[in-house]
Amino acid sequence: MTYKFPAYILALPIVAAVLFAAIAAFMLWKKVPIRFTLIFLALSLVAGGVFAPAMWMDRVFLDERVLRRNTGFWWEQTVKEIPLADARMVRIVTKRDIKNRKYDSWQVHMKDGRVVEIDPGDLWDLHAEDIAQRLQARGIDVSS
Repeated sequence: MTYKFPAYILALPIVAAVLFAAIAAFMLWKKVPIRFTLIFLALSLVAGGVFAPAMWMDRVFLDERVLRRNTGFWWEQTVKEIPLADARMVRIVTKRDIKNRKYDSWQVHMKDGRVVEIDPGDLWDLHAEDIAQRLQARGIDVSS
């Protein structure tokens, strides 16, 4: 099973890029000083050239063998992979970040005693319930 962001979320950076480009074009047409116009042009390029591809490439992949999370910017993807044959159980724990905000962390307890910690991220959080159910169906205990 491959999880990705729904289309309405994937469309957000594209809509932002088009909106910023339209504002930049309007500013050029109205002869606004170029330094202000360049700000909106840069915002358009960042939204459409950095954030949109990053969101389109984010994936969480789950099959019989592996649980894998691909995330990050298109030029430097981060891949976190857990072989399911080695997993014994998963504990979902609540932690606090440096700004004292709560977030869930998935601790995968391996059969050899290692504990692999995964920061799930937004895409994983969106599908966390389904991922947990599929792991349990494979005989891996998932608890909070």
